[in-house]
Amino acid sequence: MDDNSQSITPMTEDECWEFLSMQPIGRLGTAVAGEPEIFPLNFAVADRAIYFHTIPGTKVAEVAVNARVAFEVDQWGPEIAYSVLVKGTAEILETEADIAAAESTDLVSYLDDTRDTWVRITPDAVTGRRLRR
Repeated sequence: MDDNSQSITPMTEDECWEFLSMQPIGRLGTAVAGEPEIFPLNFAVADRAIYFHTIPGTKVAEVAVNARVAFEVDQWGPEIAYSVLVKGTAEILETEADIAAAESTDLVSYLDDTRDTWVRITPDAVTGRRLRR
């Protein structure tokens, strides 16, 4: 393949949000006490924020200790790939209004357990790129 046919193109913020809204799975990146963690999870997008729900455990504990997170979603195909990275602050939702906003995303868990803790990621930066072969 000719190297000139390959390209990396930055995505606009609007393109990043459109891409995020169409994807079912992302990866949450956290760090506590200098130890990085990555968690795959399903999520929803609303009002340029990312929502997920979980059970109390490692994700919730890590977000409570260090709310600064990264969230990545990508998609790879034979001719084109996309990668979007969100850096922001995660917040465990506690008010009825915040929980109602999260529930209005209609996010459905892949697991049939009771996920009762909602988390919202409010972005500080959203970047993406499109790679073509």
